Amino acid sequence: MRKFLLGILLILLVVLLLYKSPFSGMYYYNAAKKMYDAGQYEQSIPVFEKSLFSDPKNLLARFNYVLALSKSKPTLSVQKKLYDMGNSKYEDEAKKYARFQAVSLRHNLLKGLEGNYIHNALMGNDILRWDLNTFPLKFYIENPDTVPPYYIKEVKNALNQWTDRTNFVKFQEVSDPDSANILIRFKNIPSDICSGNVCPYVVAYTEPVVSGNKILQKMELNFYKTNPKMQNFSAREIYNTALHEIGHTLGIMGHSDNPSDIMYSSSDGASLYAFYTSSLQYLSLNDLRTLALLYRLQPTISNTKNISSESLYYAPLILGSEDARLRKKLEEYSAYIRKYPNFAAGYINISSVYVDMGDFDSALAALDTAFPLAKTTDEQYLIYYNKAIIYYNNQDKSTAFNFALKAKAIKDDENINELLSDIKKL
Repeated sequence: MRKFLLGILLILLVVLLLYKSPFSGMYYYNAAKKMYDAGQYEQSIPVFEKSLFSDPKNLLARFNYVLALSKSKPTLSVQKKLYDMGNSKYEDEAKKYARFQAVSLRHNLLKGLEGNYIHNALMGNDILRWDLNTFPLKFYIENPDTVPPYYIKEVKNALNQWTDRTNFVKFQEVSDPDSANILIRFKNIPSDICSGNVCPYVVAYTEPVVSGNKILQKMELNFYKTNPKMQNFSAREIYNTALHEIGHTLGIMGHSDNPSDIMYSSSDGASLYAFYTSSLQYLSLNDLRTLALLYRLQPTISNTKNISSESLYYAPLILGSEDARLRKKLEEYSAYIRKYPNFAAGYINISSVYVDMGDFDSALAALDTAFPLAKTTDEQYLIYYNKAIIYYNNQDKSTAFNFALKAKAIKDDENINELLSDIKKL
C-alpha cells in the first residue's frame, strides 16, 4: 500500500513538472501563436496565459501576449491584464511595450473626457458613486416648512439642471426618509460658528453615510437656514450652492481647481461659497466629463456590493497607482487646509488620507487639530469615530472603545454600533 501511494505521488510530481516547465510553456505558446496569427486575439489570451504559467520568463510568450492584449477589445479584464504586464517584476521588452500600450489605451479611453478633474473627485483612495441601476436617485426633504418656500424651489431647480445636462442622472422625490438615497435637511446655524471676527460663510455641506463594509447607505445634504448674521440666504445662493452640493451627492467628493467649474471651491478664506453670491452658476463641460468618467470607473464604495462589468474602466490604468492617487489627494487636502485653516473638514479629510497611507500618527494629529475647530455635531462625530477606527486598527481596544462611545453619544447609528461590536470581539 505504501509503495502504491509513493507511486501515485511520483506520477503526480512528474505531471506537475511537465505542466509547469519550459516544455509545457512552449507547447502552449505555439498553440496561442497560431491563434494570434489567425487574428483570433481574444481566443489566444487564455492560451498565452497557460504558457506563462508554465514558463513565466518566456520573452516570446510575454511579448506576444502583450500584442494580443493590445489588439483585443479593451474590456475591464484586458485593461487590468495590460496594466499588470506593464508593472510586472520582469524587466524586458514585453514590460516596456505593455507600458506604451497602456498609455495609448488610456488616451483612447479618455477621448471626449479631456479636462476632467477625476483625481480630485475621489474620497481619499476610494472611488465612491451610486450603482447606475439605482437611478432615479430618491431624495427626501426634511422640515421644508422651516425655511422660505424659495429654498425648496431652488434646490429642485438645481436637481433639474443636473438631470437636463446629463444623460443618466435622474431624481425622484419620496415621502419616506428611510427609502431616500439623498436626505436634504435644513439646520440652524451653530451659535459658535464665528471665531473672533471670522465667520465662515457656509451655506451647506454634504456627508456620505457609509457602513463599515463599504456600502453607501445615503448622502446627507445639510443646508443652514440662515447666514451667520441670521439673515436668509438669497435664492441665487441657495441655487448655486445646491448645484455644487448635488455634485458631492453624486460622488464627486473633492473640488476642482478651475474657477469655471461648479465644483470649484473659492479661495476666499472667509467665505467658502463667496463666488456663489455673484452670478448664476452652470455646470461646466469639465464637471460633466468628470461625472461621466467617475461612473465609468469600477467603484470601491457603492450602494451595491461587487459592481463589475467588462464595459467599465480599470481604475489604476486611468488614475495611476494607489500611491500616486494618495499623493495627489494629499496635495489637494493640503491646499484646502492652506486656504481654510479654520475649517475642521480639511483636517478630517486629510486624516483619512494619512490612514490609507499607514501614517496613523499624522492622522491622529490632524484629528486633534480638527477638534477645536469643529462647529457641528456631525464633525465632532466624525472625529471621534475616525479616532476609534485608528486605535482599533492599532489594536488599542480600550482607547478605541472610549472614542467609539463618545461618537455613539453624538449619533447612535449602524456604523458606530457595528464598530463597537467589532471592538468588543477584539
